[in-house]
Amino acid sequence: MLEYEKQKWDNIKKTGDFLDFIEDPKVNIDGWMIHNIDTAKSGFWVAANVNFDFDVKELIEKAPQIAANEVSTVTRLPQEVEHHEKYGFSNGYDRHGINDDLKKIIIELGFEEGNYSSYINNQPPATMIHRHMDYMSCWIREQDVLGSDIRDIVFDKVLKQPAATKPVYRCFVALDDWHPGQIVNFEPDFWSGWKKGDAAFFDWRNTPHTTANSGIENRPFLKITGTIENDSYITESRKSGVVEQRTVR
Repeated sequence: MLEYEKQKWDNIKKTGDFLDFIEDPKVNIDGWMIHNIDTAKSGFWVAANVNFDFDVKELIEKAPQIAANEVSTVTRLPQEVEHHEKYGFSNGYDRHGINDDLKKIIIELGFEEGNYSSYINNQPPATMIHRHMDYMSCWIREQDVLGSDIRDIVFDKVLKQPAATKPVYRCFVALDDWHPGQIVNFEPDFWSGWKKGDAAFFDWRNTPHTTANSGIENRPFLKITGTIENDSYITESRKSGVVEQRTVR
């Protein structure tokens, strides 16, 4: 079991090899990535709460780039598309672009301008996302980290990202308060009761996760992926549980 995946994984040298690996329809990508996690590192934590006085209702009422009921090859790998068709899953959230107000949140959290990827993930009622791992493929494709073809950069199989770059972080910022029926499972724990502005980071390298909205209210998150100028508040908050207060001006 997973012998094909192991052989392909062992042969990965550069980031292009990794992209070819995850896009191989014969690769059981979630099976392999979950096989290679350290469960002692799995989990999430709220590192900051960002105070802002704007909302995204108008944004999420527009037609999304990708709809929750679609199965898109932009957000789903070939093996995931097959998985979705077999079990009846879909994208599970509406993907929307961001505006200048949301960019202020991203910068306030310390993400480095020009080296992040960000979208609104709005999960409407009666939708869910399948249990999966993250691979940062969207971020990898969108970045030109060293001013050259990112496919030629050596791939770090421990950090699961291109080498010679800062650690890549992913977080979700709540754009509205939690409402009953909204569920986020960062294994082995669940996130609920969030407040608008809470920024939840998780160890994406080691944490299978899934979300569902069994309530009647939209669940808009700002998903941010990228490198951080100074990540000390993130690492310290995981140890101490202290949530840093920040304000968008």
